[in-house]
Amino acid sequence: MNILITNDDGILAPGLSALANCTEDLGRLFIVAPETTQSAAAHSITLTAPLICAKVQLPSGKSGYSVAGRPADCVKLAMVELLPSMLDGEGRPDMVLSGINAGSNIGINVLYSGTVAAAIEAAFFKVPAVAFSLCIKDKIDFDYAGRVARQVLNRLMGHHVMKPGVAINVNIPPVECGWPKGIRVVPQSTQCGSNIFDRRLDPRGRLYFWLTGETGIEAERGTDLAAIAEDYVSVTPLMFDLTNREEMGELKKMVED
Repeated sequence: MNILITNDDGILAPGLSALANCTEDLGRLFIVAPETTQSAAAHSITLTAPLICAKVQLPSGKSGYSVAGRPADCVKLAMVELLPSMLDGEGRPDMVLSGINAGSNIGINVLYSGTVAAAIEAAFFKVPAVAFSLCIKDKIDFDYAGRVARQVLNRLMGHHVMKPGVAINVNIPPVECGWPKGIRVVPQSTQCGSNIFDRRLDPRGRLYFWLTGETGIEAERGTDLAAIAEDYVSVTPLMFDLTNREEMGELKKMVED
């Protein structure tokens, strides 16, 4: 099995090494990831600069390719240029794994996530993909996250639910939970919190802001937010068709000639 591994925290991020370490026995790994941190890059791609690519040695001893671009750039470049040459024209990978992200990607934050975008980019190419994220309370433990990620991946692979064109978003509860209570397949929450900006002045008196977080997000029952709050792994299948089909019929009647 040929597996492409990527992320949005950068090629030297410990979460990527953890994901590679926990899956290396599954087949041949190909690591292609951003040169630098690309958190909240969403599904942006690079159009106004070259995608400089370099071979990199990871702290774990594995090698991969860094790309001066976004997570979606990495998957696109790997699919079209890098992997075909490394696979001697055999085609695309059997699976794409993205992560393990340092921080959750649940609720509406899925739309901002470069980690999830990499998995969805793979879905564009009809390759099964999974995005893994570790929710953080105080402590960050990627060894724990890697063990949980592998358990979830085993479950997904064992039941043959990883399908071409489908990206699966997996969030792992904080290590403080001890060990997840189980796995919950749940929809993405659509609850919106209140954005908080830290308002400051620089030494020259210019106003600037830091987005510091969100507050007031309620965990709707049966959603990814609730699953994590209850110390379960959340698993959510995603699609890239953003069409609101419920509104199509009424809109056609009102607008079309």
